Amino acid sequence: MTEFINRFKIPTILGLGIILFGIAGGVYLVLREQVFLSQAAPNLTPKDVTFTNIAEDAVTISWQTNSATTSFITFGQSSPGEQTVLDDRDSNPPAGGPKPRLTHYVTLKNLLPKTNYQFKIISGKIASDVKNFETASPLTNQTVFPPIIGSVLDGDSPLESGVVYLSIPEATIQSSLIKGGGNFLIPLSQIRKVDLSDYPLIAGTIAKLTIHSDTGEAQIIFKLKDNSTPLPPIKLGQNMDLTTEEVTSQPSLTITDLNKYDLNSDGKINAADNAIILQNLGKNPKNIKADISGDGVVDQKDLDLMSQKLKELGAQ
Repeated sequence: MTEFINRFKIPTILGLGIILFGIAGGVYLVLREQVFLSQAAPNLTPKDVTFTNIAEDAVTISWQTNSATTSFITFGQSSPGEQTVLDDRDSNPPAGGPKPRLTHYVTLKNLLPKTNYQFKIISGKIASDVKNFETASPLTNQTVFPPIIGSVLDGDSPLESGVVYLSIPEATIQSSLIKGGGNFLIPLSQIRKVDLSDYPLIAGTIAKLTIHSDTGEAQIIFKLKDNSTPLPPIKLGQNMDLTTEEVTSQPSLTITDLNKYDLNSDGKINAADNAIILQNLGKNPKNIKADISGDGVVDQKDLDLMSQKLKELGAQ
């Protein structure tokens, strides 16, 4: 009997040791993952969560993180996990997958009017608490104001990616992604009061644009106009106040102006011509007309000349 017991003694002890080692290793890995998450949480936790472009069928949610990461939103009416929506810029992600960012921008579409939704922000491996938003009722009257048009520079080059926020007193915030060539366009047709009722815009109202990007920020204060005059180029790191500019008589277009500044030959001098300069920045422009100064390179000098001409022409 003793020999029979001794035959199983060593393997049994060895087996128990393996089991205990496995348990200890598992606990270590779990604790290590918890420590990793707790250390990463402050850098990946969404901050400055902002609701913009609130309509009866859509809303945009944006936020920042201290460290670059991929983010998305899950949302639904009954629970926050019914649908998943990626960052607007990741709708067609490259082969490597969504791009890690500091500034995140997600638009939820095909929503129901006057309906409460639950959602979570998934930032890296961190899931936020359950948050809520409510869509608006359909507008009674849409504003006829033209959109806000402008461009943003990072140094002397067009900003590749960022978010522009439009703030108007007592109104919901509007926003737009910065697209190719550093350009942006913010429609005003869906703007509402903070209580989501109709907002009657008035020319001359003070408005503020705030630009957030992974490489810097900027602000510009201006007055709303009932024409489509583009804003002058905005440079990261600068704050501009256009509200103190005096209104002067607007000169008419001349043949000389058109020959020099009408870069797309449409008979007008506007934001489209400014965009052509942004798209041709460098020593070998595809469109030689973008070299307004005639010095052989398309640079800040040409942007300044176009900006000055647009200011002179006003609503042209």
